[in-house]
Amino acid sequence: MDVGSNAMRLIIAEFKSPTRYKVVERVRMPVRLGASVFKTNRIDPETLEAAIEAFRQFRKTMEGHGVVVHRAVATSATREAKNRAAFLERVHTETGIDLELIRGTEEARLVALGVRSRLSLDRGISMILDVGGGSSEIALVGHGEILVVESHDVGTVRLLERTGHASHDKTLHLIHAILKSSRFPILDFFKRRKLARLVGTGGNIETIATLNLSAAASRTGKNGKNGKNGKDAKSEERPPARLTVARLRQTLHRLARVSPEERVKRYDLRPDRADVIVPAGAIFEYVASLVGAKEIWVPFTGLVDGVLIDVARTAGAEGMKQLEVSQTRNAALALLKKYEADPKHAEHVSELAGDLFDQLKSLHKLSKRDRLLLDLAALLHEVGNFIGAPGHHRHAYYIISESPILGLTDEELQIVANVARYHRKAMPDADHECYAELDEDAQDRVRALAAILRVADALDHDHKQKVLRVKAKAGDSKLRLKIRARGDVTLDQWALENKGDLFHEEFGLEPVVENG
Repeated sequence: MDVGSNAMRLIIAEFKSPTRYKVVERVRMPVRLGASVFKTNRIDPETLEAAIEAFRQFRKTMEGHGVVVHRAVATSATREAKNRAAFLERVHTETGIDLELIRGTEEARLVALGVRSRLSLDRGISMILDVGGGSSEIALVGHGEILVVESHDVGTVRLLERTGHASHDKTLHLIHAILKSSRFPILDFFKRRKLARLVGTGGNIETIATLNLSAAASRTGKNGKNGKNGKDAKSEERPPARLTVARLRQTLHRLARVSPEERVKRYDLRPDRADVIVPAGAIFEYVASLVGAKEIWVPFTGLVDGVLIDVARTAGAEGMKQLEVSQTRNAALALLKKYEADPKHAEHVSELAGDLFDQLKSLHKLSKRDRLLLDLAALLHEVGNFIGAPGHHRHAYYIISESPILGLTDEELQIVANVARYHRKAMPDADHECYAELDEDAQDRVRALAAILRVADALDHDHKQKVLRVKAKAGDSKLRLKIRARGDVTLDQWALENKGDLFHEEFGLEPVVENG
């Protein structure tokens, strides 16, 4: 996910390897964070709500595709917003998505990754210019390797805010004046060196290239329609385009002569593209003139593609599994926070349950995936208190079963909900609808995991984390728990006598505490 100043984007892909993948869906939400940030240094309430709703839609789309690993990055508008912390917190709490603020230089690196996946940059020095709503990033690539990156607070929405009161026929003149007063040190590199190619990324240069491709096809009598005329026409099958600077200049002046409303009608542009396309085109024209470029390569790829590739490239097989677990757990933590459960108790019970699971592998014979389900159930076993303390185990089942957790299948979610349901009181019973609906294998997993959770929860019965460590050993019909504790743990020992029943029934061992 790319949370830009002019729009928010989601790309979902299925990877066969870190370099081979198939894009299954792209989504663009026209939420312009920069409109308020560049005026007031804050994301205004209406825009913030629109952004949160966009994230909810992203989450729903990700769940529909069974996404297990994700990364979301935010650029200049979010970086500059004084209320960015509250924004990031709400995104995490309400959707389970971790939104990461990245610097302009990291943005340029990620854009370059996306470009290199579509276009060979092996020969000579190439420049990648990515024009966004709040900033423009420039990366120099030499023989396929990124040499240097530079970020500038010159973006389309920012320029639009500075020239917003000017009539459309004067806008281009004002933009040129602003650009001439800006400093691009990296461009001095080409006073003595030749540029092999200039690459342009971002929705605006893609739209300008598409308009020119359509016009050229019409002139030659070919079908110039691609179903997305003037839109964000991104496609994995679409080859990179070459746009001459002369053609860019002609298109730019043609667009600048009419109002944004007229651009929408005449060129079939979206309103949120029609008003920023001229500032974007002006930036590309200005940089091209300074470096002596005659044409601009448009690979139809950008920041969001680079983020996608970076996730896969850095993960690897085992790393991908770790990312999956981490992000699924983060989604559960967001749920924990939303329902105001005791985080210290939840984390401590999770840690104790994990230790017991690991030490008793030969007894339960469950998988690593089951360990994750136990972890999530331990974190969430008390969320039902949000509804009410009496019967909170049943409330926990309801909340968890109705709150999809990114990375879990429907069956896994039901297992987590049931394990949390049976952390206290009645044991799993076929008369309980929530349990009866599971197949036999899932029921067995619920019983084993709930048995472990009950023991772990009893060891922190007073929510004071007195039991620091536990060593478990099975033998002589007992599960001997040697604990290291601080303070009196009488209450925890008493709780274990009451909550060790399921463990005894499931494994034939009575849990008993021995001080270490």
